[in-house]
Amino acid sequence: MASIWGFAIGNISGTIYFFFFQLIGFLLCSLFLSKKNFITRILCGSVLGSVLLQWIPALFAFIFQFSVKAHIAAALFCTLAAAILFYMKKPQENLFSFPLDHLKTLAKRHWIFLLLCSITFVLFCIMLFSHTLLPKEDGLHTGQCTYGDINLHLSIITNLARQQTFPPYYSISPGNKLSYPFLCDSISSSIYLFGASLRYAYMLPMYFAFLQVMTGFYCFAYTWLKKAAKASLAWFFFFYNGGLGFVYFVDWSSNRIYQFKNIFMEYYQTPTNLIDNNIRWVNVIVDMFLPQRATLFGYAVLFTCIWLLYRSVFLREHDLFPFTAVLTASLPMIHTHSFLAMALLSAAWLLADLCPKVNFPFKLRHPGKLLFAGFLIFMLLIQLFNRQKGAVDGTHFLIICLIGLGVLFLSGMGFMIRHIRKNGIKKLMSTWGLYLFLILLLSLPQLFYWTFGQASHTGFLTGRFNWGNQGDDFLWFYIKNWGLILLLLIPAVFYGKKKNLAVTGAGFLIWFVMELICFSPNPYDNNKLLYIAFVFFCCISADYGYELYQSIKRVKGICLWSMVFLFFSGISAVLSIGREMVSDYTLYSSSHMEAAIYVDKNTPADATILTNDRHVNEITALSGRNIVSGAPNFLWTHGIYDQARVDDVKYMYEFPAFSIELFEKYQVDYIMISSWERSSYQIDETVYDALFECVFTSNEVKLYKTGL
Repeated sequence: MASIWGFAIGNISGTIYFFFFQLIGFLLCSLFLSKKNFITRILCGSVLGSVLLQWIPALFAFIFQFSVKAHIAAALFCTLAAAILFYMKKPQENLFSFPLDHLKTLAKRHWIFLLLCSITFVLFCIMLFSHTLLPKEDGLHTGQCTYGDINLHLSIITNLARQQTFPPYYSISPGNKLSYPFLCDSISSSIYLFGASLRYAYMLPMYFAFLQVMTGFYCFAYTWLKKAAKASLAWFFFFYNGGLGFVYFVDWSSNRIYQFKNIFMEYYQTPTNLIDNNIRWVNVIVDMFLPQRATLFGYAVLFTCIWLLYRSVFLREHDLFPFTAVLTASLPMIHTHSFLAMALLSAAWLLADLCPKVNFPFKLRHPGKLLFAGFLIFMLLIQLFNRQKGAVDGTHFLIICLIGLGVLFLSGMGFMIRHIRKNGIKKLMSTWGLYLFLILLLSLPQLFYWTFGQASHTGFLTGRFNWGNQGDDFLWFYIKNWGLILLLLIPAVFYGKKKNLAVTGAGFLIWFVMELICFSPNPYDNNKLLYIAFVFFCCISADYGYELYQSIKRVKGICLWSMVFLFFSGISAVLSIGREMVSDYTLYSSSHMEAAIYVDKNTPADATILTNDRHVNEITALSGRNIVSGAPNFLWTHGIYDQARVDDVKYMYEFPAFSIELFEKYQVDYIMISSWERSSYQIDETVYDALFECVFTSNEVKLYKTGL
């Protein structure tokens, strides 16, 4: 068994296995999307390859556990399936043909995006490299944004590869089935399983996922907006999102709270993450894609699905419905929030597709006025009601949201009946019917087996108004969090093109739901869905902004003012990225790292180690072994926090001589005592020396074997 450092042949083997699935994905897309252009085939092929690597080994793991045998079987299955499909449906052209002149045309047309994408990808690679178990003299280091999340993801990666139990259980709470969307981590477990280093296995698929995210967004924006400049502007608004947080660091007086240098020196004092000032709209690159792997891998699939569904619905490329459905159905255990976003988006676009032209009794040149004004008035009334009544029961918000969704559902059913009467059912069933059938067929087993069980725990699916807002007015909260983009968004909705309203309606539906319902115990997690609404708002803002610029570009100084606008739109994001570039924290000290390596090499794969509940737990993260009870911030957000278990851990540490039954109950094989445990509990180490065998010592870290 390789250590966390892996070996060269392991890195090569893991890389070959990863690229094998990328190749299979491309070949299958070239076969079934042969009439589509090369960009469609290469992006969809890469996304499909990642999905296949996440799902096919997992399916075989039900038979062989999460082992090398399961992965070899998965590779053989994909090879055989591809061979049969190619034999039955012979390709009509060279799958790898790509005219050089076409490449030059694409580069010339989309040079702005290619430049922005290249710069951003390099920045992402630098940050990922410095934030992922970077070895230094005093231990393994990480950055600011990953100091928390990386520990959970590493524990899942190593747990799958070391224990190989499938379906997996939480290593930070043994006995609880892992219902978190773990496929975002299993893709790295597969690479790690072949002997790659943990650091390499963690990073490799993330490089591809980030490229998929960036390209998927741009393809959707370009297909919708029809101009490279508009799509590039929308791309900039989304990936360099940031509000007015930079204002807090301007030297307004000698009594200022924040200083500019604090951005680069303090922990989470960035212009996109100032919780004390209710700045909650974090930058997607450094606070979503870099630390939150589920969001990264989920959006990689989601953005491609949005692009393909847009083409299916609004461009009438109905042959894309089945492929879009398969990708969408893969999402629940990759990123459940992305699956939910796709469900809401599909409902909105189905309604738009079925909805006949409405004849209003009055002339309505800009229906966006009605949509935006109605939405805003509705939210302000709810805010007013909430404040007058005090702490309103969240059930009221849940009911309001369900009523709204019920009205949309009944309206959709009415439009569907009218559509069937007029056009028949055959076409509807071959498009939307097939799409929904495939999604339900492939996703319901996942939802019933994993998702619904965890969602039934306390804290999931509750009513709450305005997700992350902590006291500001509804309007002011979004003004300072979204910033200057609102100067374009509001007129874009009010005076924008009518054809954009049907597309943007999906964004407003997601926004409406997210303002009234929380889908996890942590309301902050609603931003994972709200960013999808923001995708549409970035696009229509870019569309309006570009048209506005074209109409006034001859005005003296307008070019300079446009650059100023872009500068202040992105300065909060740039400063936050700059902070991540220089951030550096010790994640695991050298002594703790040595202890984890010892455990990894010398204990059974399913051993249970007693530690305190720190979130930077090297035992679960580096060795994949179980601990009795992990970090409360992880367990609480997953709905499995157990106070009795926490109390038992404290009792076992402080009264080991009287805890034999508890040691047996939790199957404790080893006990770890370090500075973490000494600061958490009152420990008499002489008792441990008398009761247990000390099998490892490194500086202030000791590991005892219980002998049970």
